[in-house]
Amino acid sequence: MNTVAIIIPTLNADQGNITGQKALLTARCDARLIVVNGPKRGFTKTVNDGLRQLKDGEDACILNDDVSGFQHGWLATLQRALYSNDKFGIVGPSGKSAAISRNGRPGDSGLEKCKQLSFWCVLIKRKVISKIGILDERFIHYASDNEYCIRAIRNGWDIVWVKDVYLNHVGHGSGLETKWKQRDHHELNRFLKRGAK
Repeated sequence: MNTVAIIIPTLNADQGNITGQKALLTARCDARLIVVNGPKRGFTKTVNDGLRQLKDGEDACILNDDVSGFQHGWLATLQRALYSNDKFGIVGPSGKSAAISRNGRPGDSGLEKCKQLSFWCVLIKRKVISKIGILDERFIHYASDNEYCIRAIRNGWDIVWVKDVYLNHVGHGSGLETKWKQRDHHELNRFLKRGAK
């Protein structure tokens, strides 16, 4: 299986590195860390800066800096799920989060296809990134994950919820910009209307 680059978009490099080290220590697979920090510019551009640093053949795990509760082998479990079917393109865990996600409970198991995963933690197969590219920077912060999942599905990939992995996503401190939210949802509605034609 491919090496995984764990990409942590953050406004606080120290926090990103702390989360990243915990993630690496418990990953139980071949992984490396990319912490992307800088000025407040939104999730999309920050994640894309990390995606541009991928080496050939690396899968990408997008992981927020406010994720905790890493169970041993969390990333290896996500990776096994990702490669259990050639059509699986994006997988994500259960987790406590107010964002759109698959909440689940610790101790759940199994895989479930879905149409959307929130990108507070996802593992994306390199073939998906090579085929459909990086996140769409028309979206600042709130809807680039929605659009990316739609684009992946339209290109023949499945989105899969991996119930065997449960993580905590506690903060939601990276955004909460009302203007960004309004703009991104307006842009997402325009994207959906264009796709329906």
